[in-house]
Amino acid sequence: MKKLILIPLLLFGLFLIHAQTITALEDSLSQTPTPDARYSETLVKLEQTAAQGVRNADLFHDIGVCQFHLGERGKAVLWFLRALNLDSAHKASRQNLEYIESNQPSEQEEAHEPYLAQLFLSIWNFFSLNRLAIVVLILAVLTTLSLHLLFFYPPQKERGLPVLAVMISAILLLVFGIALGVKNHRHRHNSKAVVIRETELKAQAQGGKTVAVLPAGTVVERKQSGTTSLQVILPDGQGGWIDKKAVELVVPKE
Repeated sequence: MKKLILIPLLLFGLFLIHAQTITALEDSLSQTPTPDARYSETLVKLEQTAAQGVRNADLFHDIGVCQFHLGERGKAVLWFLRALNLDSAHKASRQNLEYIESNQPSEQEEAHEPYLAQLFLSIWNFFSLNRLAIVVLILAVLTTLSLHLLFFYPPQKERGLPVLAVMISAILLLVFGIALGVKNHRHRHNSKAVVIRETELKAQAQGGKTVAVLPAGTVVERKQSGTTSLQVILPDGQGGWIDKKAVELVVPKE
């Protein structure tokens, strides 16, 4: 019985060792974009690979690095977000995204989230879809083994320990199963969009008053799509309409 329990634990340990990502280009961005023919040539090859339907967080990250060094901050943010949408634990993409956001011009003071909220987000981001799926699989095996132990436990012995094992493993399986479902839904229905070029935020779709000017790289939430404009919500809660051609969705419509 103990050997059977060690099997999923060993699998989980191997998974943690393999969890680190390896990228083809440098992980961190320099202080200023450095246009180089190497980035242009690499970008063409990477975009051709992405156009073939390859969906890989490392690939999307490398495209973002190339876009940044070619001066396209908006597209760099877009591809980093696409990498994080595939793998929320992709450390290089998150660090580069935070670097760009820290240098993003903003008229409003940055709002700092409470420590507990930051801790929860860190844990949530650590458990990517793949990691959650593996954890759910391991917990399913442990729950099955716990039930097996309970059903075949000697009748003359107290059943408190196997019952406790079943309850703990079942509760964890339920929690991580729900988390996997929520994460998968957010992955498939990501409503984020990125401003690719500087554009005006207007109060109305047609002929509205300009509320603000959004720089390239601004991340917004898509709410409603019009003929030539898109209704969005800014991180501070302010809403409005922007030109469709000035924004790209993190998850493109198929």
